[in-house]
Amino acid sequence: MKFSNLDKVLFSILAALIVLFNLFKESLDPLLLVFFMFIGLVIAILASEKAVGGVEILGKKLGLTPYVSGVLSSLASNSPELAIGAFAILSGKVEFAIAFIIIATGFNILMLGLLVIIGNFKRKGAIIIPEEVIDVEVPIVRVAIVIVGSIFVYGIVLFVLEVFEIATSPSGEHTIPLLPYEANVIMVLVYILYLFFILRHNLQKKTRSNLDSQEKGEPHVIEPSVSRNYLIFVLVVAFAMIFFAGEMISSSVEHFLAQDPIFNEFQLAFFIGAAASIPEHAIALLAVRHEGGIELGLGNLIAGSMQNLLLMTGLVSLFSYVASLLGIPGNNPQGIPLIHEVAGEIPIPFLLVQFGFAWLLLFLIKSSMTDDRRLDVYEGFTITVAQVFVFIIFLRGILAF
Repeated sequence: MKFSNLDKVLFSILAALIVLFNLFKESLDPLLLVFFMFIGLVIAILASEKAVGGVEILGKKLGLTPYVSGVLSSLASNSPELAIGAFAILSGKVEFAIAFIIIATGFNILMLGLLVIIGNFKRKGAIIIPEEVIDVEVPIVRVAIVIVGSIFVYGIVLFVLEVFEIATSPSGEHTIPLLPYEANVIMVLVYILYLFFILRHNLQKKTRSNLDSQEKGEPHVIEPSVSRNYLIFVLVVAFAMIFFAGEMISSSVEHFLAQDPIFNEFQLAFFIGAAASIPEHAIALLAVRHEGGIELGLGNLIAGSMQNLLLMTGLVSLFSYVASLLGIPGNNPQGIPLIHEVAGEIPIPFLLVQFGFAWLLLFLIKSSMTDDRRLDVYEGFTITVAQVFVFIIFLRGILAF
């Protein structure tokens, strides 16, 4: 986990490349943009390796379980999604911002399925779901299922009504289906409460464990020898590099695709959503090699999916509300749009389709966790194939659009 002299030189060079990219990204040609996509991937993987080690040591110092450490690490690794979504809102690209986050959630779910498959082969058997997942993760998944499902049903009803209004109104006037901002406030509060409960549950578990150890006369666990200041420095550097790597990757993809007018904003959202998810995927993949790494990876990916659907979607939507108050074009003070409108044509419900698929996949994940408290290779395969199926349908739709 420590920075060697080679690490210091390498990270200094990569940091310089990040600065150069941000200075000249507007004028880079396509070949150089591809080069910076690759550099961003290298930065993400190297920084993720340090982040995994740092989170493991910090978790041990704080008495956190590997799963809870994975939940907390996903907050930092999801920061590119929040930053990109916020910048898109400031540019008036509300539909792009929401689609981008929902698509990034799909890549989290895809990685979750792959992690389950890899974990099964590594352990030569099914992954046993930790007790804390059943205690604290399943309830938030159930809440997410209700919220995302409600958004989908609500949007479908409004979409059908809008199509009917378009068909029957002589003037062509109709109401755009919007998700009220009050609903986004609830989504953010739900996830904040979830974080509170999962940390409280871990603290209570730690207290009970300490009492049991004292009663049995067991020796105290020796904390890792890494100093607190050095650990904080490593984590700050690692997660800062992850954030800038995600921004570099997504910006490179955006500028590269923007040079070709045949791509629309939903196609951009798909490719940038894939690129921005790479840092989080790297954390989950690299964590498998460490003790407790599978649990950390599960926490990172499951919590990351919940963060995107509840926290990030809610925060970006609230950014849109603030932007509407500031008079930034493209933002509606009544709520965020749930469909994509095309002048003179039937509206396209891309966002609703993504919400609907996320709803079904969350239900599949919850069932896999609660049926027998095991995740075997067949369930990992099912989750992976289901998400690939979703992406094929989505890509087929946006390519035809």
